[in-house]
Amino acid sequence: MRRTLSRSTLILALAMLAACGQPTQSGVAEEQMVALDAAEPAGGKPAAEPTAAPIAVTLPRIAYIYRVGYRLPGDAIPALQQAHVALCDQMGPTRCQLGGLNRSGGEAEYGNGTLKLRVESKSARAFLDSLNKAASDKGGRPVETAIEAEDVSKQMVDAEVRIRQRELLVSRLTEILRTRQGSVADLVAAERAVAEAQEELDQGKAWLAELKGRVAFSTIEVGYNAQAPEAGGFGAQLGDTFADSGNLFLIGLRGLLTVLIVLAPWGLLFGPLIWLTLRWRRRRRSAATEASD
Repeated sequence: MRRTLSRSTLILALAMLAACGQPTQSGVAEEQMVALDAAEPAGGKPAAEPTAAPIAVTLPRIAYIYRVGYRLPGDAIPALQQAHVALCDQMGPTRCQLGGLNRSGGEAEYGNGTLKLRVESKSARAFLDSLNKAASDKGGRPVETAIEAEDVSKQMVDAEVRIRQRELLVSRLTEILRTRQGSVADLVAAERAVAEAQEELDQGKAWLAELKGRVAFSTIEVGYNAQAPEAGGFGAQLGDTFADSGNLFLIGLRGLLTVLIVLAPWGLLFGPLIWLTLRWRRRRRSAATEASD
């Protein structure tokens, strides 16, 4: 009731001001009445408060490196490597790429190898399960597993900002050259600046593309090592014992010869003197014995 009376009073005052020829105050009153109407919608209910906009959440951009090592019989390493490469080929070059392959070791128990792959990030963990299954089929087992994650979000944002800045700079300098405003020295300097800015722009785009590639494709490094041969039966153990005893004998003989070789020059130097001393003492003892008799 009070609000209705206030509005009626406001309308009456507006009419009186208009009759007295005061347009400025009338305009103010009209604005106040419009504001009052906006504050009090139809039905006499207050206007609803505006809802806050949802906060945008940006997920971090992570580059992953997976490392896994397998231990298996040495003669099975080549077959397992080829099986893993075949799994990559089945995914296609757009989802899996071969980064490198290495194999060494002539004897089965000393063989080893490495394999490097680039796999689509969203399929990397499922691909690791396929690698483990293929290794199990070849008699291998995983002995090492590691995951390395690097957040490259800041680097990508910095690269995008730098690209935008260089694009704006190239556009402005190109406009100067197109309109040919300024002296010849200014135009030459602008051409040089355009070339430098374009070079930095290309470098920034290449770096951003590399970062996006590291996020889109995860690196998988695989290592292969031959497992040690299992111990044999009693005969093999007995043969190992004889072999060890022969080795110990040779080691002792070598040590004895080393001592003799080291002491031989000293024996040649002091041996005659020691022999003469002992002979003199023996003769003196004999002479003393004869004198006492």
